[in-house]
Amino acid sequence: MKTLQLHSFHQSKGAKFATFAGWAMPISYGSSIDEHLLTREKATFFDVSHMGEIEVKGKEATDFLSFVLTQNIRKFSVGKGIYSPLCNHLGGTIDDLICYKINEENYFLCVNASNTEKDYQHLLEIANNFECQVVNVSDKFGQLAVQGPRSQEILGAVLGDKISLLQKMDFGSFTFNSTEVIVARTGYTGEDGYELYCEQNTLLPVAEALDNLCFATGASWAGLAARDSLRLEAGFPLYGHELSEEISPLQAGLKWSVDLSKKDFVGKEALIEQFHDTTKPLVKYFRVKGRRIPRAGSIISDSHTQVGKTLSGGYSPCAGQPIGSALINAKIGAKQGDTYFADVRGSEVEISTCAPILRELQKK
Repeated sequence: MKTLQLHSFHQSKGAKFATFAGWAMPISYGSSIDEHLLTREKATFFDVSHMGEIEVKGKEATDFLSFVLTQNIRKFSVGKGIYSPLCNHLGGTIDDLICYKINEENYFLCVNASNTEKDYQHLLEIANNFECQVVNVSDKFGQLAVQGPRSQEILGAVLGDKISLLQKMDFGSFTFNSTEVIVARTGYTGEDGYELYCEQNTLLPVAEALDNLCFATGASWAGLAARDSLRLEAGFPLYGHELSEEISPLQAGLKWSVDLSKKDFVGKEALIEQFHDTTKPLVKYFRVKGRRIPRAGSIISDSHTQVGKTLSGGYSPCAGQPIGSALINAKIGAKQGDTYFADVRGSEVEISTCAPILRELQKK
């Protein structure tokens, strides 16, 4: 099992650890519900250094990434990041990632920890047909996330006022103790926030600088349990759950991330076919009536037959009830507010489909 560069630091903060994607990761530092709510109300810090980083450089780097990603990277400018699925030829999802455009011949990809090697080999194979180099630089970087309404204030105290110039999905280079830190205004919580890419020897000083602001700002460290409940409230997919090689971006409700007007890209033909296919099961989010939580794999049924399965399930601290996602048979025409039943250890639990909970709460 791999350990984070800051493993001892997190131990000193009282972290509880669990295995995730082959890493010993902080799961919480106390109450994960408190960490969740603190992210929504003030700010929290996450160590997500298990994530993978891949550089793509060369004369045809733009052509290459335009071919392997479903998004049209030609449409976004230098200094911007873009979320994009990475698909196989059948339209299934190999991974979802963020691609940062440093210049037309230099890109930086942040990929999921469990998929880093798979992504790297997939990209290497296709890169043979382009004038570009693909390099796995995951061992060089660690990543810290600052998320929540006070994130700009906190990060400004560490890296300077220019942090406020970054808009959503922007990134830039900042200096901390004479060392470069790449900062992106991105996140996985549904809140405003930033993700910091630091060289390994810079991680501890940056973490300590953030930690020193906890008392003054009310911020705290948070673990993967809160990160998961935050992303589920926001309706963000988790690879292996709402996205997989069996679940395409179109099925996951990510049509906006697939540019079918591009001349060509990996999986285009299959995705065009899916776009016109009304029989493919679709990802839906749901609320639960009662306190029991349907977990991944739980069977979903209507009053007569099985219509799908649960992909993710958990407790929403903001809604005060269990929520989840499911892959539902499109033939039944599931709409928001429809009622189904999830099997939880042999008992039927009533659920109703809805928009992601955070979106509903923000409308109130």
